[in-house]
Amino acid sequence: MSDVVTDDELLYRCIFCRSGHYYHIRESGLELSSQAFTDRNHAPSVDRAKLCGNDPQCTQKNPDDGVVSLITGEVRMINVSQNDQKGNPLFDYKIDVCPRPTDDNPSHAQIEPSPNYTNKGTFRKVAEKLARLATERIKKDDWEIKPQELRA
Repeated sequence: MSDVVTDDELLYRCIFCRSGHYYHIRESGLELSSQAFTDRNHAPSVDRAKLCGNDPQCTQKNPDDGVVSLITGEVRMINVSQNDQKGNPLFDYKIDVCPRPTDDNPSHAQIEPSPNYTNKGTFRKVAEKLARLATERIKKDDWEIKPQELRA
């Protein structure tokens, strides 16, 4: 039986507690940095909320860390193209959320492209778009868990 992450699924992402590294406070409010979604394999990890009891604490690596949420369907709507050297689009990447459960974390999933990225710049664009989506959710619904330095 294959497991599919549905478009309406809530995803959690850990935002490590490192002031000024993963988010910035601007005049317009808090903005997450693309660094919050960086990943050496270009496939940021997330947890599927429904598989961890809708408890964002399952995503924290440290009690001081924050947790943000994304909606799978919004992640899949990210549009990014691979361009040639003259800036002409060659093809569009399909961004997906793929279940990648582990023995320690059955809710684990990854945000992955198809085909694989051909360069770091394209992944950076996706990370920037993920940061924007998460920032919009924070502004609308707040953090799932605020990082320690933002807690009152």
